Amino acid sequence: ILVTTASVAIAQEDCLQCHEDAGTTVNRSEHDFLSCISCHQDIEDFPHDEGASLDKKESVAVCADCHEGRVAISYADSFHGKAVHLGSQRSATCVDCHGAHDVLGQDNPNSKVSKENTPETCSICHENASPGFAEGEEHFQLATFGAGAPMYYTAKFFIWLTIITITALVIHMELQLYQNL
Repeated sequence: ILVTTASVAIAQEDCLQCHEDAGTTVNRSEHDFLSCISCHQDIEDFPHDEGASLDKKESVAVCADCHEGRVAISYADSFHGKAVHLGSQRSATCVDCHGAHDVLGQDNPNSKVSKENTPETCSICHENASPGFAEGEEHFQLATFGAGAPMYYTAKFFIWLTIITITALVIHMELQLYQNL
C-alpha cells in the first residue's frame, strides 16, 4: 500500500479530532516526528471502534518495527519479553516502562525511565520493590562480557546442570536395570 504524505496528514487530522490530548502529548515526546498511523497501523476506519488499542504482543511488535537491534533483541531475551511472547497480559512491555504517547529520553527528569523515576515505574508491577531493585542496566545482551555476563553464565550453568543431571539419571537407570538382570 502506497502511503503518501497527503494521506498521512489527512489521517493525522482525522485522529486529532477525537484524540487531541494524545496528539499534544506525542508532540512533546521523543516521538514527535511520528504520525498516529505510524504506530496505530491497523486502524483504518474513521471513526473507529472504541477500545481499538494494541494488546501486549502488538505493542511490542510496533515498537520493534523501529527499535530493532540490541533493544528489541534484549527485550525479547528478557523475562518480560519471553512472558509477553508466551501470551502474558501482565508482564511489562515497552509501553509499560517508557510510556505510550509520553515517551521521553532517560536523561529527561520527567521520563518514566529516568534514574530518579525508574523505581516508581518498576513498583507499578513490583509492589515491594526497594529503591535498589531498579538499579542495573536494561536492554543488555547476554554476552560473555559486559552487563549481560552474569545472566549469560547463569544460563550456561543451568543448561549444563540440566544436561549433566539427565545424563546421570539415565546412567543410574541403566545401571539399575543391569543390576536387576
